[in-house]
Amino acid sequence: MTDLHIRKLCNALIPNAVPSKLVPDVTVSTVDRISRKMGGLWVGGRVEITPEGLSFAANRLNKAFHIGLQPVHIPMAAIRKAWREFGWVTGIVAVEHDEGTFRFRCYGARKVAAVLEKYIAGRQER
Repeated sequence: MTDLHIRKLCNALIPNAVPSKLVPDVTVSTVDRISRKMGGLWVGGRVEITPEGLSFAANRLNKAFHIGLQPVHIPMAAIRKAWREFGWVTGIVAVEHDEGTFRFRCYGARKVAAVLEKYIAGRQER
């Protein structure tokens, strides 16, 4: 099996993301409506995928504009499958794991999803 190491700038869909007081009041109602419709807010940061699992950490700007953002870590043993979903400009990579589905959007999403799915399939063959 090949070594797996993917590191990408991305936006991750975080279900419990809450805007901070730095976000102007006039936009909060719009942000709340978008969050309800999409199931969370898109938060900028970096995703890293290794044989140990998938990790996402928000960038400094997004940490400032959201309350209590925590890093995401999904152990590779908990990941069941990955696929690409349509997205304007950047594609979306969906990763199904034991506790739900984690989504992030990045350039090269088709390749990221394919490499991750191939790795998962190889792991399951053992």
